[in-house]
Amino acid sequence: MTTLTSCNKEAEKLIVGKWECTSAVDTDYSISHTMPWLIGMVWEFKTNGDFIGTIEDLDDEYGDVTVSASYGILGDILTITYIDEDGDVESDSYIIKELTKTKLVIKESDWDEETVVEFKKIL
Repeated sequence: MTTLTSCNKEAEKLIVGKWECTSAVDTDYSISHTMPWLIGMVWEFKTNGDFIGTIEDLDDEYGDVTVSASYGILGDILTITYIDEDGDVESDSYIIKELTKTKLVIKESDWDEETVVEFKKIL
């Protein structure tokens, strides 16, 4: 399932590689709320539109989870498309708030404006 759509060639080039989550904060509450289960999550974007996401099971309760998917960028919207456990095609869309050679900052399109997830490029 490879789909790479981009009207933003610079973003398409910058996003390729492995990214590690360094910060995940929801400031919708009166006090910032950290989402520690996302810290250390790794997202890999390949030039052909393939995506691999890995999140470690910090409690060793369920085991690590790896998702193979595809991604596309249209303007400042990053969309990741995958097949869920029921075999249905699902998509998650994120607004790219910042993308440089070393930093990626996103928010899910239905999250509050102040809820952001930050990644650093590791490869």
